[in-house]
Amino acid sequence: MIISVVNEKGGSGKTTIATNLAFKFAQEGIDLMLIDADPQRSIETLIDFRINNDLELPFNSMSKIGDSLAKEAKSLENKYDSIIIDTGGRDSKEMRQALIISDLVIIPTLASGYDQAVLNKMLTLVEECSLINTRLKALILINRASPNPFLEKKINDLKEYLNEKQIPQNIKIANTIIYEREIYKNVVFEGKSVVELEESNKAKKEIDMLYNELLSYCNNSD
Repeated sequence: MIISVVNEKGGSGKTTIATNLAFKFAQEGIDLMLIDADPQRSIETLIDFRINNDLELPFNSMSKIGDSLAKEAKSLENKYDSIIIDTGGRDSKEMRQALIISDLVIIPTLASGYDQAVLNKMLTLVEECSLINTRLKALILINRASPNPFLEKKINDLKEYLNEKQIPQNIKIANTIIYEREIYKNVVFEGKSVVELEESNKAKKEIDMLYNELLSYCNNSD
């Protein structure tokens, strides 16, 4: 299974989602390749922190940008149980190649008006790519949501807007919401993910919920 995390807008939290899911997959015993297709190489920074803290990486990782991303990822498909691709925050050839070869794309989006406009473009792009990649599914993930109860209306407004749109059957709004939490940023300096933390925390539970939801969605043939 190939999973890509895509959004042409920067700052939507793609790398945070991709890396924490990669650690979660590895924790579940899934042989995984994490591909960094972002020219900024944010994943490389995390891995460097991990090496500096003398921690082993529980999955394989590589950086790959350019025209050969799709070909490289497809060549690895039979060697790994799953592949996760993290793309950059722009409309790029890497992002479009990822859409063509993925079984599932996760689209992290913020509950704001500007992000809603960009999301519309992403949904159109997913529809276009679905004509070529007929197995493609998409999961819209509300990410970096404010835990402030006074701002919950923004989340509900985005959900209501998406529910009112005529979204194709292969696109789903995730029930899981990932909130803006400092712990997601803090663990990076140790080269860790939130799922590795021994103590129970809300961020860890969010990633667990997202993992279970995306597996259920991918395995659902309806």
